Amino acid sequence: MQNGISAVCGAIAGVAIVAIVVLTLVDVVLRTFFSVTLGWSVAFIEMYLLTVVAFFGLVTAYRSGAHVAVTSLFYRLGVRMRKVLLILAYLVLLIGMGALLAAGTEGLLFAIGIDEGPIRGSSELLIPGWVMRAILPASMVLGMIVVLIDLVRELIAPWHVTATDYDPGDTPEIPIATSHAGTDTAEGAR
Repeated sequence: MQNGISAVCGAIAGVAIVAIVVLTLVDVVLRTFFSVTLGWSVAFIEMYLLTVVAFFGLVTAYRSGAHVAVTSLFYRLGVRMRKVLLILAYLVLLIGMGALLAAGTEGLLFAIGIDEGPIRGSSELLIPGWVMRAILPASMVLGMIVVLIDLVRELIAPWHVTATDYDPGDTPEIPIATSHAGTDTAEGAR
């Protein structure tokens, strides 16, 4: 389930990146050779596509371990301490994502309530404002599901193993402390 959510979020962010490149290229070509501009592309890129890249990309970055991780210190700690730190990290992530979800939902409901959108006749595309406002809560719900699965997995796994099942980046070439059971991960416990 986590990999599926991450793949969907990654695909959404990837499509947004390609759209940014294409729109920028088309706009440059139109300006250079025809002295015209799309007009709406800059606002669309800034308000929609970059927001999609940032927040849906966040979910994929978390799941794939592409975030910043200080593994040199983490892997020098005992298994139980690593497990405690992972649980605390998941709780902090859930609190942060929950705060973003609450703020995003408030903005979404406000945009719906006032029928937010571009002024007719402006250069922007006539997309209702709630569409942009829905990006943040949608991505945070998906992100919280992914983090919550990791948290539950850690909490129900034995305390002599860490259950996180992805590599948070390159690990240094140091011996990993093992528990009295001789396992270090959920994979090793099987």
